[in-house]
Amino acid sequence: MLASRADGAPFGDVMRQRVLAPLGMRDTAFHAGDAARLATAYEVHGGELVLSDPPDGQWSSPPAFHDGGAGLVSTVDDVVAFGRMLATGGGPVLARATAAEMTRDQLTPAQREFWPGFSFLDERSWGYGVAVAGDGRYGWEGGSGTMWANVPSQDLTVVVLTQRSFDEHGPPAICGDVLDAARAGVATTDSG
Repeated sequence: MLASRADGAPFGDVMRQRVLAPLGMRDTAFHAGDAARLATAYEVHGGELVLSDPPDGQWSSPPAFHDGGAGLVSTVDDVVAFGRMLATGGGPVLARATAAEMTRDQLTPAQREFWPGFSFLDERSWGYGVAVAGDGRYGWEGGSGTMWANVPSQDLTVVVLTQRSFDEHGPPAICGDVLDAARAGVATTDSG
């Protein structure tokens, strides 16, 4: 991986030193420091919810390879810290211009229309590493049932972490429901 080679250190160390530590993201890594804090993950098969990863599964020990495109396990507080870093212009880890380019639509109309008659992007586009929407919103949906989005018009960072992975319909419906409620200005909290 380029970042690892440029820094002369393992990618996990580069991430920790250059991104996670400066943002105070103590609970984000390529595996959980305390597997007892992990939730059981589920996915839908044949209309049934089935176990896909128990707390002592995939995320309980270090992976053989640190993937720069996926694979971090985190907490709500840490994901909010990352979202707020982008919302406030890059903070201690990115130049303001870099954060602006990351969160701006980078695709041409031809790139968005690559599949005639089918909108793979669901009326969104891509910045550098985040999905962007026409209303200025940007964020990321993780295949394990997670979502975060910044809504600049409301100076809002929204995070939803579920235990159910994406299926053929996309992320769990609660992800969109929470984002829609937040965008509408409805205060939602759930301590359960």
